[in-house]
Amino acid sequence: MLSLFRQGGWVMYPLLAFSVIALTVILERAVFYFVSRASSVRPVEELTALRKECGDWKAAAGHFAEKRKRAYFLPLVATYFDSLDEEPQLFEERLFAQAKEIVIVNERHLSVLASIASIATLLGLFGTVLGMIEVFQKLAALGGRADVTLLSSGIWVALLTTAFGLLIAIPTLLAHHYFLRIVSGRSDYMELLIARLNMLTGKTGTENRT
Repeated sequence: MLSLFRQGGWVMYPLLAFSVIALTVILERAVFYFVSRASSVRPVEELTALRKECGDWKAAAGHFAEKRKRAYFLPLVATYFDSLDEEPQLFEERLFAQAKEIVIVNERHLSVLASIASIATLLGLFGTVLGMIEVFQKLAALGGRADVTLLSSGIWVALLTTAFGLLIAIPTLLAHHYFLRIVSGRSDYMELLIARLNMLTGKTGTENRT
């Protein structure tokens, strides 16, 4: 493997750097999504039960926050009950801002994965083009005489960078799309959560924009 890497030329080194960055981002995001997952929690039902115990929505939200410290939607729940007595427009704006902030946090670094997937593919192709140019330069130096051994060995070496680039790009792109689905699902769930909380508290005049 090390021998193949060296034969690929200098293009293999930036590709290696991209692979390390992509792996780091994928692991970091995977841990983040796992730790902040909602698990099997049913926030509306749990908040309803806590309100019966506490007698107050804000107190119930405080107890809920203590129990679900890592749930990604917790800041939205906290903002909802902290702003419950505000005017409808201000209430909606605060919810929208908080939901947007949660989405931004969940999307963090995903653009890096998309960029690496694209650049790794193009850089691999660039390395192959450089390799093919070198092969044909050698053939030209031979006076146009066909040398099957030189041609075949040169081509497969030139293709190494494309193979390595695709090896990086494919799993990176798959991870990127998978993580985007998680973020989209969380965004949809927050819209549903706000709607259910509105029905629970009797809050009206809000429009979900998460």
